[in-house]
Amino acid sequence: MYRIVSPINNNIALVKDESQRELIVTGKGIVFQKKKGDIIASSLVDKVFRLNTEESKENFLALLKDVPLDFITVTYDVIDTLTLKYNYPVQDYLYVTLTDHIYCTYQSIQTGNYQSSKLPDVSREYPIEYKIGAEALSIFKSKLLDRFPDEELGRIAIHFINARRDGEVAPSVEISRTKHILDLVKQELARNHIERTSLNSNFYDRFMVHLSYFLDYIDRSRKDNTSLLGMEEHLKISYPEAFEIGNRIYDVIARETGVDLFHSERIYIVLHIQRLL
Repeated sequence: MYRIVSPINNNIALVKDESQRELIVTGKGIVFQKKKGDIIASSLVDKVFRLNTEESKENFLALLKDVPLDFITVTYDVIDTLTLKYNYPVQDYLYVTLTDHIYCTYQSIQTGNYQSSKLPDVSREYPIEYKIGAEALSIFKSKLLDRFPDEELGRIAIHFINARRDGEVAPSVEISRTKHILDLVKQELARNHIERTSLNSNFYDRFMVHLSYFLDYIDRSRKDNTSLLGMEEHLKISYPEAFEIGNRIYDVIARETGVDLFHSERIYIVLHIQRLL
């Protein structure tokens, strides 16, 4: 039996169980014509998500705004099942970053915009994470889309490597390169009083995901998005603080990678910074 704390939609509610723990429950029509304080029978509930922290609750609710429920439930199940199976402790942000990654990958495949990139082979250095990636990909193929490319195995494994709690995994050279650049970006953000909090965690994590993808793809040959270039002057005037911070981060990435970056990337960075501000 669950008591409703806050209805989210007809199929999802924030509830408390008999031990007064906050949970998210889902099930077809379980909240229809119900309000705060009403009871939901356990027999009607399909899925229960245990929220260990306030941040995990905010993460789940933030994802619901942009990501279909089935992608959230499948990804959360994958993380919970495989971290338990392999006794692999992870940080809470993995639920956001991996869910976001899987849904964005699904969208890019469906629209024909999926692009391959060369990723480090983690199978020898990280055999456990490789097994996790393989099992996760198999589940995503069976439950979400059978056309997920095999190279997603490596990307999923890297998500787990980066989210391993307490720094228990020593990153490979390629992963360290990306991590080093992301650490420099975080330092630049911190200098401008932008740090990850429970209030901005969704925007912060998505910015880190965007930069991780960008660094994966940075060596490939592609055309700049010239349609965005006219926005630079507008952003500089409208969001001077975000533009200044974003421009410094853009310069850090260009310096550390030695790549002549596209101007459109500066626009994406500035827009992420503006959301954080």
